[in-house]
Amino acid sequence: MTSFFDFHEKITRESRRPAGSSAKGKPPEPLSVSALTRQIDQAIRSALPARVYVRGQLSNTRLHTSSGHLYFTLKDEGAALSGVMWKSDCARLKFQPTDGLEVVASGSIKIFPQRGAHQLYATSLQPLGQGALEIAFQQMCHKLQAEGLFDPQRKKPVPAYPMRIALVTGASTAALADMLKVLRRYPWLQLGVYPVPVQGEGSGDKIAAAIRHLSQSGPAAKIEVIVLARGGGSLEDRWAFNEEAVARAIAQCRLPVVTGIGHEVDVSVADLVADYHAHTPTEAAQVIVGQWRLARDNVGNYELRLRRGISQHLRDARQRLGSIQQHEVFRRPLDRIIQYRQTLDENERALLLVQRQHLANKRRYLDNLAGRLDRHRPVVVATRLHERLTAFQARIATATRNQLRRYRHQIEAAATHLHAIGPQQVLKRGYSITTLKKTRAVIRSASQIKPGDQIITRLADGQIESTAGDPNQPGLFDS
Repeated sequence: MTSFFDFHEKITRESRRPAGSSAKGKPPEPLSVSALTRQIDQAIRSALPARVYVRGQLSNTRLHTSSGHLYFTLKDEGAALSGVMWKSDCARLKFQPTDGLEVVASGSIKIFPQRGAHQLYATSLQPLGQGALEIAFQQMCHKLQAEGLFDPQRKKPVPAYPMRIALVTGASTAALADMLKVLRRYPWLQLGVYPVPVQGEGSGDKIAAAIRHLSQSGPAAKIEVIVLARGGGSLEDRWAFNEEAVARAIAQCRLPVVTGIGHEVDVSVADLVADYHAHTPTEAAQVIVGQWRLARDNVGNYELRLRRGISQHLRDARQRLGSIQQHEVFRRPLDRIIQYRQTLDENERALLLVQRQHLANKRRYLDNLAGRLDRHRPVVVATRLHERLTAFQARIATATRNQLRRYRHQIEAAATHLHAIGPQQVLKRGYSITTLKKTRAVIRSASQIKPGDQIITRLADGQIESTAGDPNQPGLFDS
């Protein structure tokens, strides 16, 4: 197999030959871009191992939304390498690749013909410093916490005295045996086991499906609480309880969910979302029956408190009864009757006084009404209105005569004034009025008259009709 350095030396020697020459002195046959790219690709594949491991920092990380492929760039202080990971390989990743993360990528180096550049076709990414599962756990916690799934106010209370309990765990596992060991001490409890795989590929989806099924059918079956449990193991073994599907199924469940997963130091995403987080399956069972375990003591305490309360109540009642028996009413009952009779007599006298006062007020009110009625009798009202009418008539007659007298004086004065300035008086002083016979218009200017117009001249004692002549034509008899 030709090494990469041999290939590099061969390319260097070829590049040092004079342009247009070959081994036999003939010009080389030109290659197409595709052919040359294929040769470079074959040379790189033959020079490098089929699987390479590259360490670098992720940048330009981009998940293609339609294809699901992951595109990224691996870089260090001196170089950068483009990379791609197909959708099928991305599905196996336990964490979300992000910019700035130091990883070791494994895959093969090939030429991407469309760009003529080499790139890494990665099949796996492994974070440096932290494991992939630890990073995935932290990423999932940040995501769900931002959505409020860890908020204590969202969580449902665990019932104090549950009767029907659903156990979601692996069949024939130590976790189930530990829980049954605790719960079987209370034979009245009704237990239901919902077996699910608690590790391995696809176990998270089955656990989520079980919780969703119990959320839908549980209330009708009167299930009061769900216990999700698993024994200890590595983070990879317990990874099903860190998957997003399980966390969302718990958050959306209509029934309270108590988790007991792993050992005391283990914490999963399901624990953080659950309504109550117990550290082990045994503790989860003990939490469920916590109030049942104390029920006998609680009943005894309630009984003692009830007895004490009743005894105190009876003592108080006896004391009140003794006080009542010693009261004067029971020792001299006739005194109270006599006192009531005296009070009755006083109330009767007071009532009579009130009645008399009321009758007097009513009598005064009736007298007042009678006086008002007398003043408003029809005869009296009619007489008063007749007197007012007669007075109005006299006043109207007097006002009418005075007004007519004033109008007569005004008319006589106006007539005298009109007679003085009327045209008849003016005519008597030697003046005359000339009008056109046809239109009766008063002639005020010579320009209003045309030769041949018929005119009427009015004098004080009559009128004269005449015809206007042409002033520019001499008269027949003029000398």
